[in-house]
Amino acid sequence: MSHAQNTSLSLSVRLLCYIGPPSVILLTSIASPRTALLSPIAFLPTAWFIKLWRESNSINASRRGELEPMIWTYAAACTVGLTTVMLVQMVTCSAASSILFGLGQTRADFWNEFRRSTIDGLTADELTRRAELAVSWQNWVFNSVFTFFAAGFSEEILKYLPIAYTRRRGTVEQRKQRNRAYIDYALAGALGFGVIENIGFLYVSCEQGHETWPRLMLTIFERMVFGSLGHLLVASLTALRAIRRDYYGDQMSWWAVVGPSVMLHGTFDFVAMAASALEGNVGWIHPTGVRNTTAMFGLISGVVATAAWQVRREWKALDDRDRQRR
Repeated sequence: MSHAQNTSLSLSVRLLCYIGPPSVILLTSIASPRTALLSPIAFLPTAWFIKLWRESNSINASRRGELEPMIWTYAAACTVGLTTVMLVQMVTCSAASSILFGLGQTRADFWNEFRRSTIDGLTADELTRRAELAVSWQNWVFNSVFTFFAAGFSEEILKYLPIAYTRRRGTVEQRKQRNRAYIDYALAGALGFGVIENIGFLYVSCEQGHETWPRLMLTIFERMVFGSLGHLLVASLTALRAIRRDYYGDQMSWWAVVGPSVMLHGTFDFVAMAASALEGNVGWIHPTGVRNTTAMFGLISGVVATAAWQVRREWKALDDRDRQRR
């Protein structure tokens, strides 16, 4: 497979590339001009990935994924994939809240507080009631369900779907050659999901949280560095473990491939939600206390570092096995 074949694009995909991102920014500007001004930042991880892919593709194109299906994967993940994950999360969280809080006023109070993106203007009684819900065992169980299953499990399944597609794409001989294509397609899906998620976080910060510019810069740093890096690392980890299973003959169950990424993703999100709850919040409100914020960043940095270490170890192991085969 030549370098040119990997990078060739049909007219429909070219139009998607030219029209898609500007359309997203234009639609965002209708809802929030401030968010639209910042939204190009959300595409930076995608631009970085394309640069790295082109460099790898120029070295050994036969092992890499093809650009056109990667772009379709990206588009599908940020539209149909994101919508499906949101529906799963809504159903899961609704069921969990009904079981934990019942169907009465407590459940209604919980959701009223969970939907808040700022606590500015709340009365002392409202803050007290919010803190009572935050420290309840039901809220901690809900956060566990939300972070590990609704977010971690469903989103990592979405990132695995491009790998399942790649396992059946092309001829048997082509699939044998493309022993690193899983990484390309998994990352394309993760980036597609992440770009809309990041724009959504920016919108909430700008329009609902009414954050100042310094706080917005912190949000951007958190999403672009910690959030995006976390998504890409766990997607890479799943892809590398799937490569071990499908190309190197390792006997691994489906959960052995996806499970580590689910647990890392869930832990990342749970730490953030726990930091919010420890300051008396239900749902996600950015911590303001120095100690709490420092602890949150420290623990999240540890999760990201663990994911990076695992990805590096898996990649090195595959490279070592390649050298032994030569």
